[in-house]
This record gives sequence, C-alpha cells and structure tokens, in this order.
Amino acid sequence: MDYDKYRQLLAEKVETSFTQWDEKKIIQESELYRFLHTLKGTAGTIGLRDLAEFCSAHLEILSSDDDGGIPVSSLKNFKKSIRSLANGNQTKSQEVLVPDVYVNHFDEETFILLIDDDLEFVSFVKELLEQLGAQVLVAMNGTRGIQQFYDMQPDMVIIDMYLPDMTGLEVFKKIGDTASDRHVTSILISSENNNEIISSAYEAGMMDFIAKPLDLELFLPYLFNRDKLRKAISQSITTDGLTGVGNRKRMNEMLKYSEKLFQRSGVPFSVIMIDLDHFKSVNDTYGHHTGDEVLKAFSKMATEAKRETDYIFRYGGEEFVLLISGDKEEAYLFAERLHKTFNEMIFKESERSFSVTFSAGITEFEGRLSMLLNEADQALYQAKRTGRNRSIVFDKDIVEVKRKLQVIIVDDDLLIRTMLEEELTGLDVPDIELSVKSFQDGISFLGADWYDPDTNFIILLDGIMPGMDGLEVLERLKRREDANNILVSMMTARTSEEDIKSALWLGADDYLMKPFQNNEIASRIRNLASRMF
Repeated sequence: MDYDKYRQLLAEKVETSFTQWDEKKIIQESELYRFLHTLKGTAGTIGLRDLAEFCSAHLEILSSDDDGGIPVSSLKNFKKSIRSLANGNQTKSQEVLVPDVYVNHFDEETFILLIDDDLEFVSFVKELLEQLGAQVLVAMNGTRGIQQFYDMQPDMVIIDMYLPDMTGLEVFKKIGDTASDRHVTSILISSENNNEIISSAYEAGMMDFIAKPLDLELFLPYLFNRDKLRKAISQSITTDGLTGVGNRKRMNEMLKYSEKLFQRSGVPFSVIMIDLDHFKSVNDTYGHHTGDEVLKAFSKMATEAKRETDYIFRYGGEEFVLLISGDKEEAYLFAERLHKTFNEMIFKESERSFSVTFSAGITEFEGRLSMLLNEADQALYQAKRTGRNRSIVFDKDIVEVKRKLQVIIVDDDLLIRTMLEEELTGLDVPDIELSVKSFQDGISFLGADWYDPDTNFIILLDGIMPGMDGLEVLERLKRREDANNILVSMMTARTSEEDIKSALWLGADDYLMKPFQNNEIASRIRNLASRMF
C-alpha cells in the first residue's frame, strides 16, 4: 500500500494543531498528551516508526488528566521535530552517550524529581539521569511537583524558575522545611542567569543555582559531588533531621555504651519501643506537613519528660526507641506518664482538631543486646494486637506469636494469578505467618469477606480489569476507615508512567511493571512487609 497520501494528510493535520496552539499561547498538558497519543497510533499505522517512537517517549512524561498549562513558546524544538518526522525525515537524537565511568554512577536508590514545563528539556535530562543510574520522576507544573515531592521523597529536586502555575521559588517555599530536614539537594535552574535570581534562590534556602543551557562537563561532576556530600551527611549525622532526637546510628552507639556500663557496674537499662497509632491516616487526612508536626511534638514532649540519663531516638517513620536507665518497672511507669501527657495533646489543621495515641513495647536488658530490640518489638506488637494506646512489658514465658500477613492477588489473568500464588505460597518471611489468596477481578474481591483487623494485607492489584478498573478498586480501598493495615502495590503492563502517577496520587504504596521476574515479586513482598512491621 502507498502511504504517501496518508502521510501528507497527517502532516497537514499536525500543522492545523500547531496553528491552534499558537493562537491559544497555552496548551493544557492533557491536551498535549491526547495529541501525542493519537499521533503515535496513526504514525505507527502508516509506517512512520520514528515518529511513533518519538511520541511514545514523550507520553511517558506527560499526564493524561492534568489540566496544567504549558507555554507553546517552550515547544519550538518539539514542533520542529514533529514536523521533520511527520515528513519521513530523521531527527538528530538527543541521546547523550555519557562516559562508561559515569554509567550507573548513582546507586539504585537515588531518586531525583525534575519540575520543569519545557518538554524537550525534561525529556533530555530524564534520559541523561537515568543513564547515570538514578530513578527520575517529572512534574510539569508546581502543584504536581509539590505533591510528588511529599509522595516520593526524592534525594534531589531540580526546579525551573518559571512554571505555568507558580515560580520555582514558590514551589520551594512549600517544600523547603521538609527538604532541609531530609537533607534533600535542592537546585533552581533558569535560562535567566542574573544575580537577582541567584541571590533569591540562596535566600530562600536552596542549595544551588544552575543556568540553562546545561554545561554537561560541569553538570555531571556537580551531580556526583552533591550525591557524595548527601551520603556523607547521612552516614555521619547522629541526629534525626526532622525531630531533633537521635537517629538509629546514635541509638546503636548508646546501646553498646549501656551494655558496657552494665558489664562494668551492673547498672540496669531498659528499652521502650513506641509506635504512633494509625499514623498513616494522619498523613492521609491532614497532610504530610501536619504529620511531621505530630512527630516533632511527640519528640519534644518525650525529650522534656526524660531524665538526663535517658535517651530518645527516632527508629524510623513514626517509631521511636527510648533508652531508659533503670529496670523494666521504671520504664513502664515512664511510658504511662508519656501516655497521659500525649493523649491530652490536641493538634489542629485548618479548622479541624484531632489527637493521637501510641502503643509501647518494653523490655529490660538481661545480657544479650542482640535480642533487646526484638523483645521490645514483640511486646509492641502485643500492645497493638490488644487494642493499641497501651504499654506491654515483654514476657519471655509467653509463646512468641507470629504476625499475620496475607498477600491478595487481584488480576483477571489466570496465568499471572497462578504464577504469583506458586511463587509466594512458599515464601519465607522471618517472624511472619504468610498466606496467599487471589481474585479474578475487582468486583469479586471487594464483595468477598477477606478483611481481618488482626492481619496485615498486601494487595497486588492489576491496573486494568473488566468490570471495574484497578484504580477504582484502589480508590475504594483507600476510603476504608480500617485501611491502616493494608498496603497496595499496583501492577501495570503499560510503558507510560501515567498509570503509575494516577495510582500514587490515589494512595498506592508501590507499583510493579509487567512483565516481572519471580524473584522481583518476592523481594517486593519482603520490602513491603518490612514497612508494615
């Protein structure tokens, strides 16, 4: 078949769209997504493979339901490439072949958020950073960038000075305190390279300013320098940046010191492990900023209540460990005083007020430091199982109760369900009693009697199913008042990041790209389980 006629019609249709864009000056991100989605299908059908691949690469960046505006003036190179490819020509690839010594220089946990509305620029930088080994997420307006910053907790954030809905400095004002607490590298970029903008960035608290266009000979060493500094800070600092109490490194140091003091002089010491009850619902209902304020308030209250010989550490998330100089009876009385004080605290967010409780597990050192935190954790688990908002002292005569975890697979593909059930049924997760159940669609899953308040759940949820879309199932799960013991990992076969973005926005805790390897599933389940327990 001769496709020349259809290619000519496509080129004319593209020019019509470009003319309409120029008249509007601003194009919505969702409109640009639909344009590329349609263009990709048509181009692939009439043999314009390069154009189809170009569209596919840019669709990974854009959102299909974001109505944020993109200045048409920022799409000059983008339109030039479309025109050339629509006429059957090839464009010069923007791919940067970085030196082999730089490939995968970042470790796999390095996560970078890029907030910029220049489609060509973010496509280029995303590809570059991924070659360096980083995970990269893009936001094309400030509002979405702020949300993704709190949801994804990046190690580095790169923000353009001028965005469709706000300036880069206004974005940083919303995230600056948390970025500082987490030691996030913050960079302002702009094509306007003048002292006023640079000084404004530094006055706002941002770490660096970088001018556009990027000088890669300087940009790459700069990235590695900041990454090295970030890791050095994380390794050396012994204070939790958010709450001001000791971190886990400091906790381990003081536990070893207390053990040596006990061996020399017999001074007893105990541990209280504390978990703030239903803390995830605080973040979900009132926002991460308010959740941070609760963590700070608890830390301040406990610090003021303890003696000079006691210590408090942030163990992770909403968990704290208190090292008490004294036996378990003294530790229990101290925990009960904390209960009374903390339960009376009232937190406010806008016009709403709420209170938070905590559960505590207590144990006394009896010669084996390696068992101390495990025993406190077991007691904490008992406190949560028996109603929360209480303190339980570890009793070695009570048989250890394994925590229950059920993995539920919701997927309309029988092969996928069978494969996952076989892989996970024999999975060994230490100290956890694991079971597996599956459903063929979201309707049967939501209608079944699967929930148990004493069991934790990991839901492996397919994104596209007949009858009810996976995102709708996710939304209903997250509306449950008893969803605090449920984690959801979305599974999608689409190459676009759009499904992932939508899932994370609705509250998904993780996502998996199909096809996946069996060992990847096992690793994800173990990681999610560690987050729950």
